[in-house]
Amino acid sequence: MGAMGCKCSCEEEKAEDSMLAAPRTSDDQVLALREGAGAAGANQDFKQSVAAARQKQKATPSRTFQYAISKVGNDEKLGFDVRHIHGKLEVVQVFAGGAIERTNKDAEGRTPKGEQLLTGDIIERVNGNEGDDNQMVEECRVKRDLAFRVTRVAAAS
Repeated sequence: MGAMGCKCSCEEEKAEDSMLAAPRTSDDQVLALREGAGAAGANQDFKQSVAAARQKQKATPSRTFQYAISKVGNDEKLGFDVRHIHGKLEVVQVFAGGAIERTNKDAEGRTPKGEQLLTGDIIERVNGNEGDDNQMVEECRVKRDLAFRVTRVAAAS
C-alpha cells in the first residue's frame, strides 16, 4: 500500500514518511502565504487586502437614474433576468425581443441618448414599490407601464 501514496496503520512508519506534507492545490488555496510569513503575516496581508478593496469600493462612483418602460400590449415580456439582493433586483441578463431591449434601442437612437437598462444595474424601486424585491417582480409582471429607479456602479479601474 505504501507505493500508492497511502499509509496503512499496519505498516511500519519511517522517519521520512512522517514528515511529508500534503501537496498544495490551487483549489484549496484562498490566500498564498509568503515564504516564511506564517499565519500571522498572512492574516495581516488578508486584512490589508480587504481594507484596500473596501476603500476602492467606496471610491467607485455610482449614479442613480429613472428608467421608464411601457409594454406593447399586456402579453409582451420585459425580457430580462434578475437576481434578488436584499430587497433590490440586480439585472443579470437582457434578452433579445423583449420590451427592455426595444426600449434600450429607442434610447440609443435619441439625441441625446437616453438611459438604458444594462447588466449589473441595480433596480431599487418599481412604480413606488421599494425594499421588497418580490413585490417589485410582481409589479413588473402585472403592470404595463413601469418606472424603475436604477443605480449603476461605474466599473472599477
